[in-house]
Parts: sequence; C-alpha cells; structure tokens
Amino acid sequence: MRIIKNSIFLLLFFSLSAFSQENDFQTWYSISLNKKIIKKTDLTVKTALRLRENSSLYAKQFTDVKIKRKYNKRISYAVGYRYINNWNIAMDISNQNRFYADINYKNKLSKRFAYAVRNRWQTQGSLYSYKMTLRQKFALDYNIRKTKLAPSVATEYFLTLEDGINKLRSTIALGYPLAKKLDFELAYRIQHEFYVNNPETLFIFEGKLAYDL
Repeated sequence: MRIIKNSIFLLLFFSLSAFSQENDFQTWYSISLNKKIIKKTDLTVKTALRLRENSSLYAKQFTDVKIKRKYNKRISYAVGYRYINNWNIAMDISNQNRFYADINYKNKLSKRFAYAVRNRWQTQGSLYSYKMTLRQKFALDYNIRKTKLAPSVATEYFLTLEDGINKLRSTIALGYPLAKKLDFELAYRIQHEFYVNNPETLFIFEGKLAYDL
C-alpha cells in the first residue's frame, strides 16, 4: 500500500515539474453508454471530441467500444477497440485503430479514501504501422461526507520500448450524479510529452457524461 501511494506522489511530482517547449489549451468532451450484458460483464460505447489550438480547431474524434468483466470485488479486466479520426495542422484527416487490454485493481485505504491502478497494453496505428504502449494509471478517490460530489486525482505514464516513458498525464476531477443513471464529471488535466520533436505541454479541460442503460 505504501509503494502505491509513493508511486502516485512521485509521478504527480515529475509530471508537474517536467519541462516542455510548447503549450496548448485543449478541451475534451465525451459521452458514454454503459450496459450490463451478462452477470459481471458490462459493455461501454463511448464517443469523444477533442479540440486543440486553444480549443479553436478539431484535434481528434473517436468511437470506443469496451467489454469489462469483474473477476472479484477488487479486480476486473477489459478489452476494447477504438476508431480514431485525427486532424493535422492543415486540417487533413487521417484514421487510426487502437486495440487494448486492461487489468484493473481497486481497494480502500480507509473509510473515505480508495485507490485504483489500471494497467493497459495498447497497440495503435494504421495499415502495417502499429506502436505498442504500456500505460499505467494510479488514481485516488475521496468520499466526501454527506454529499454526492466525488473528487479524485490521478496520474498516468505512457511507456514504449523505443523511448521509455514518453508521456505523463495528471488529472484532478470532480464527479456528480445528475440523475439515477446519469453521471457527470469535470476534470482538469496536464499532459507532458518527451522524446519527440517540439514536445508539448497540454492544459486540458474535460467534460464527461455517462449513462447506464
């Protein structure tokens, strides 16, 4: 437990202190539908849009389909596919595919605090050019007494065989149930790139809607 907490704090520190050459403010929006298909197994369909250049131009649009199954109260696993449309500076569109598999672990630190670790193996690209990436995400949730607000913090690193850790992403989020089956979340995220030409630091505002069918 101590190792997990130390890892979260170290990754948050390095991601916030990393140096980068270019900055951009982006906004990300997503809507997801969740449906239990059989016992302990859920299907999620998500569509999302991301804006760049101070949120003035399209950056990315994707549709994601994921099947997640609970192994027990703490462990779950998932497989998914994402179809991505990317816009470059000239606003030309290119398409990519992403295939991924997750292993998730969640447990309580105390009555109010819970932590989660997500390990994701993904391959993304088009035609015969695909790149493998390991993503490990650490999250800490807090249960505020006598309120439905759900604050959380998270940090995630992206690891490739060629570059090592080439991206760090840190997030502060606040969730709230708008209705019995409808959840809303606002998040602020900082993302750093490494080992690329003109590495960027992204400052991201994100809004999410999730509905359980």
